[in-house]
Amino acid sequence: MRECLVIYVDAALDRNGRAGCGLAVFVRGRAVYTESFGFSHMGGSAQLAAHVCAGTLDLAADPWPHHRVIVRTDCAPVVRSRMPSSDSFRLAVHEVRERCRRGWRVVRYVSRKANPAHELAREGLKSLSRQQPVLVAA
Repeated sequence: MRECLVIYVDAALDRNGRAGCGLAVFVRGRAVYTESFGFSHMGGSAQLAAHVCAGTLDLAADPWPHHRVIVRTDCAPVVRSRMPSSDSFRLAVHEVRERCRRGWRVVRYVSRKANPAHELAREGLKSLSRQQPVLVAA
């Protein structure tokens, strides 16, 4: 049986188009890697979460090609959406589903409370906010 990686992901988005992402990789219930970072995103929060899930599936394919991967997100629409409402979200969900078809990869829902990546995403958003000063009109 293949080793199983559980990767928790979360994304935070503010109204100015700044986003934060958090990743926490677990093997046998122990955290082996965590990361948080910020970036710009011009889209909705569900679309952002879908892109983060797809990117995480790609990320896992390189260093862990022979491992079973479970990506856990607290964005229910990414996991449960049968017919996404907007074209951009539909495309993002399609990317996730295509990556899951490439082997031992699934995306599952986890509650926000049980998602260790939630705080990491908030930290990523904060780090971006500290780097880019916001201009306020006088």
